[in-house]
Amino acid sequence: MRIILILIALGAFIGLFVNAGHKLFLWFRPIFTGVGPVAFGISYGIFVAAVLVLFVLSRIPDSPVPRTVFLMDHYALGVIVLLMLFVNLADLALLLARLCHLIPTPLPQKAAITVGAAAVVLSVALSVYGGIHASKVQTVNYKIQMQEGNGDTDAMNIVLISDLHIGYVVDEKHVEKIVAAVNAAEPDLVCIAGDIFDGDMTAVKNPSVLQESLRSIKAPYGVYACLGNHDAGAGYEDMLKFLEKAQVHLLQDESVLIGNKMILAGRKDSGPIGGQGEARRELAEEAGMEHLPRIVLDHRPENIGSYNKSTDLILSGHTHRGQMFPFNLVTGIMLDMNYGYYRLGEEGPQAVVTSGAGTWGPPQRVGTDNEIAVIQVLLPVAEGGSLD
Repeated sequence: MRIILILIALGAFIGLFVNAGHKLFLWFRPIFTGVGPVAFGISYGIFVAAVLVLFVLSRIPDSPVPRTVFLMDHYALGVIVLLMLFVNLADLALLLARLCHLIPTPLPQKAAITVGAAAVVLSVALSVYGGIHASKVQTVNYKIQMQEGNGDTDAMNIVLISDLHIGYVVDEKHVEKIVAAVNAAEPDLVCIAGDIFDGDMTAVKNPSVLQESLRSIKAPYGVYACLGNHDAGAGYEDMLKFLEKAQVHLLQDESVLIGNKMILAGRKDSGPIGGQGEARRELAEEAGMEHLPRIVLDHRPENIGSYNKSTDLILSGHTHRGQMFPFNLVTGIMLDMNYGYYRLGEEGPQAVVTSGAGTWGPPQRVGTDNEIAVIQVLLPVAEGGSLD
């Protein structure tokens, strides 16, 4: 059944690209003098196929494709996807307008050229804006009460980052921006909720520089991480070595006590793209520490339903909040937990889902932000003393 759905989605995707090419030719036909539909269709098809195929080839470990080439390809991918969407939306709008007798049939040449030009200009403009916007790292803030106490609380600042996707596009320069934003927030603890890598360690350039940058994070209680679906595959062991040298403490279905204040647990991904060593296992209960608040790093927010009231807060990423318009609208409609703060029932765990600090695929952000989340957690103080 899953294969059938994938084939249907692939067919629809190809169909939208084909229709976009057909409409572009019809709208710009007065300009393409001497160019027939066959020649245009072949040229258009080769260009689109080349961008898509090169994107796939660039993600093969030890790919011979030069980094500059696949960077250009990733940007081109964003342009053609937006162009496909805007052309098809314009075509749909024109169809509805014709059915309502709002425009003549056939469409006048000047009007057709204007529609086509608007789709092209809008696609390029949004791609340029998205690339510039994706180079920035924003900061969002949350304040969360953990458990019930005697009224006294002790605050801890936790910085949550996720979905760096270091490798194909995200490099040491962007990681330096992330680290600068993290340090500016003066965190007590830093949590990375998975997808640190983009699935291929051979695509990580200057690993020693990246490790030095991550080691420069200033947090008294350290930096902890869980695995995401892209933190897997043939380079898994090298990923572990990288994180160890970067002084990032990886939690793989295990827990750690943070300053006698709370329990922090981290999970393997529930659907990794490749192997992550041993299979994901259930978290063990921390005997004798049930009175302490418990925070869990789990890359996928949809897993919140698998936790009970013994977990107080879940920190996730994965969704990218859709990353680019109009996908941000789609994920907002389709996903129960797409972005921001959630609470599962009155007594269930709370959750924060970040849109991520990096990008996947096109290095663009339109309608969403690369961000870090600064979470002020209010921890209950035991009666008669502080948590320290």
